[in-house]
Amino acid sequence: MFQKASNGRPDSVAQYKYYKAHFWDDVNFKDDRLLRTPFFADRVKRYFDRVILQVPDTISVEIDRMMSQCVPGSDMYKFLLAYFMPTYEQSKIMGFDRVFCNLVDKYVRTGLAKGVYDEKTAQKIIERVDILKPLLLGSQAPDLLMIDTVNSKAVNKMGFDTAKTSQSVTKLYYDNVQKLTPLFTTLYGTKAKYTVLVFWDVDCGHCKTEMPKLVDAYKELKKKYDVKVFCVYTQHEYDKWRKYLIENKLDDFINVWDPVHINNIKTKYDIFSTPVIYLLDKDKVIKAKRLSVEQVPELIKALDAQEKK
Repeated sequence: MFQKASNGRPDSVAQYKYYKAHFWDDVNFKDDRLLRTPFFADRVKRYFDRVILQVPDTISVEIDRMMSQCVPGSDMYKFLLAYFMPTYEQSKIMGFDRVFCNLVDKYVRTGLAKGVYDEKTAQKIIERVDILKPLLLGSQAPDLLMIDTVNSKAVNKMGFDTAKTSQSVTKLYYDNVQKLTPLFTTLYGTKAKYTVLVFWDVDCGHCKTEMPKLVDAYKELKKKYDVKVFCVYTQHEYDKWRKYLIENKLDDFINVWDPVHINNIKTKYDIFSTPVIYLLDKDKVIKAKRLSVEQVPELIKALDAQEKK
């Protein structure tokens, strides 16, 4: 019988703790035969989706605890690892990619995932995590050295707009590095309490829908908060980009692109589609990522209120 809480009702916290502590009673993770039962896979999913706290570090601890009860290399061990890896790599919940990174660091990098992934696949997974880790919530966003609309013509005159190979671009960069350095607009040089970092493309249909929304949202945000939009064009058609900025009145944003080809934007920020929106604090720490435009004002409001408390 559970003790009662101060309101006279059964203590729900004590009930939860008891339920969680006894969830796996009589389940032997060393017994591979469980994999052939109709309940086991659903029970694992229910435990990780509904029973434990939905916090990345808590999930990682629970996974390690479960894996430690298996025989290394057993069918149970392989099944669980093969279940957890894609589940948290593909999770739509912001921040849960940290669980995937923790799994790869502990099991794939160390060779403990042998039998689940071959060497070639394991290396690809590690490379994927090497991209994701600098972009985890709470990490300082990688800096960007970009060119704004004012300095674009000067950069193009150096020959970057006609360079065809990576070797020719590299040579142009080192031949002109002293001229280029003062022309860069950097992410870290953007002074604001909040920075909305946006990656977009003029020809992207979804961007054409979202960017006007961001213009309207920013007009309201800047009335209340110290916020700037660092707006990164991901392609290299200057005239088309410039025309779009003028026609759609994106002049309040810090509009930049990378005609010098030194940022490797798509890999550095994991840009496989556009638009992609990050929210950074004054120290350029990632507070949120892959946001919709509608979420940006809500999160800034919530972060500001949290800071005031």
